[in-house]
Amino acid sequence: MKRRMIAVLLSGILLCSAAGCGKEAVTDKSTAASSSQEVTETPAAEESPEASSSSADSTAESASASTSSESSGDEGKEADKKRIEITVPHKDGMEALYDTVDGLTVEKGSYIAVVAKDLSAGFWKAVKAGAQQALDDLNASLGYTGNDKVYMTFEGPENESDTNSQINIIDSVISENPDALILSIIDQQSGQAQMEEASDSQIPVIIADSGIESDLITSTCATDHAAAAKLAADHLCEAIGNSGEVAIVAHQYNTESSAERVEAFKKEIEEKYTDVKVVQVNYGDGEESIADMLKNTLETYPALKGIFCTNEDMADQTLDALADMENTEQIQIVGFDSGEEQQKAIQEGREYGTVTQNPYGLGYAAIVAAVRAIQGLSVDQKIDTGYQWLDKDTIDLETNQKYLYN
Repeated sequence: MKRRMIAVLLSGILLCSAAGCGKEAVTDKSTAASSSQEVTETPAAEESPEASSSSADSTAESASASTSSESSGDEGKEADKKRIEITVPHKDGMEALYDTVDGLTVEKGSYIAVVAKDLSAGFWKAVKAGAQQALDDLNASLGYTGNDKVYMTFEGPENESDTNSQINIIDSVISENPDALILSIIDQQSGQAQMEEASDSQIPVIIADSGIESDLITSTCATDHAAAAKLAADHLCEAIGNSGEVAIVAHQYNTESSAERVEAFKKEIEEKYTDVKVVQVNYGDGEESIADMLKNTLETYPALKGIFCTNEDMADQTLDALADMENTEQIQIVGFDSGEEQQKAIQEGREYGTVTQNPYGLGYAAIVAAVRAIQGLSVDQKIDTGYQWLDKDTIDLETNQKYLYN
């Protein structure tokens, strides 16, 4: 089994160093690739079979989810844990379910590496929480504890524009020979060499959210970006009375998810709303700030009536920029994702609504797909994790809480 001897030796060293303070051993998995990598999660010996596995990020403590952690004075006891509600659509023709670990089995100590686009974003913290819950469920179902647990590392740059750092992280992770790699690529023009190296090392690659065109990918687990963006276009046109000028604020030029959302939004406008015109597309990965870009846009198009923001960060920056400008109350904002700032803006009427992804389900489904690939089971080539429209009338509904995160 890959890395088994290394994992056992490392865990033994960590346990010896941790024994004096009575705390669970955790590895700080630093590499030369990037100083922005998160602490990774490795299996640690437990005081009892009931002790919890590594807890997910604190950002999962939202209206729809909270995670457990052990208090320093209560070794061997697990804090109350509220499960995240996981739903992943099962479409006709799909060969497997991706919101359950029932029936899955994998070798003890298996290691799944995850490389995200942006460790600072609430979306990716929610993805991590969903992935950790899948691992918790899997280990519980298989009775794996301590060093036998299936575990993951979760790494990435501190912002979604740092392509070079991400490629270095991917190289480092592949060199560790994980049993599977879950990957979200920043730049769809990069990563081909890494896909070839993973294939040569027989490491199955699961794309999560954004990827590249490659025959070496096992599966793509993502939102249907085009369909979701078309829904955003429909609602923005509704908000502006199906007439007027609108702009797009997109997160990146070369990221697959961003490109698909921009093109689908524009196409929906062109085909269905003849009195609406997309006058400008601004990208957040350039040298100019979102605030400066929007200022220039409004100077050029003073009658602008709406803006579509393609992810959480772009929506937050757009809302902040417009708040500092005069005479922008008439501009309707439709976003993508559902972070804390967007939730507040929708409730206050500053954002018309948002098309939110299903980050907890995305993280869970990616782990299930990875485990199936490790096990040698069939994995669907496309796994659509779903999306939901949220506005002031629907954001507080109980059925929609699973789409929200902080």
